[in-house]
Amino acid sequence: MDRREELRRPFYAEYAWAFDLLIDRPVRKECSTIVKWLIERGILPGADLLDAGCGTGRYASELARRGYIVHGIDASPELIDEAKRSLDEAPNRVTFAVGDILTPPAARYDAILCRGVLNDVIDDKARRSVFASFSKALRPAGVLILDVREWETSASRKIREPVFRKSVATDRGKLTFRSVTELDAENRRLVISERHTLVDDGQERSSDYVFVMRCWTRDELDTDLRLNGF
Repeated sequence: MDRREELRRPFYAEYAWAFDLLIDRPVRKECSTIVKWLIERGILPGADLLDAGCGTGRYASELARRGYIVHGIDASPELIDEAKRSLDEAPNRVTFAVGDILTPPAARYDAILCRGVLNDVIDDKARRSVFASFSKALRPAGVLILDVREWETSASRKIREPVFRKSVATDRGKLTFRSVTELDAENRRLVISERHTLVDDGQERSSDYVFVMRCWTRDELDTDLRLNGF
């Protein structure tokens, strides 16, 4: 799938306004751990961080509240709009802009955070390019914090629980999200069919989308990191 097509996924576009409602994360707790990792590696509050694939900006904003200077980029204009709308007590320490993680930024950073993004990069060349981009964007002794879906664990879980469903009440009506995951074991891919359904005042609107996530192995991740100087 063309990366530009993937970015039109309703989660990232039409329903970007509901992203945080559907994907509820313990952001403060996770940022406490992230800050601990950064400090252990000499990246102290006041350092420059890049949140690569920042989504609605909740991690960037929380890290800014903890004293870091954070720039968040995401390829989805709709998610960046949501991030800018969410700015609160830390507006002078966090900025957001539309950007692609495959393109090295002009600035350099003390650390890069990349969460929940790399599984959407499915092409071999692009996978290598993203780490080359990160390497160029980091200052000497910079820190990269990332997460990926490991194939064996992800496949086992999706065999047990292929269906995910969540409903939330919103100021635009009741929103239900449902996804069904199938395995493409030969290519270590998850083929995901998802539907957003919004019901308001008896009117129902649905959006369907099918996309692919490609999981990682530890060997693949280690190789791509090593080839790019990590």
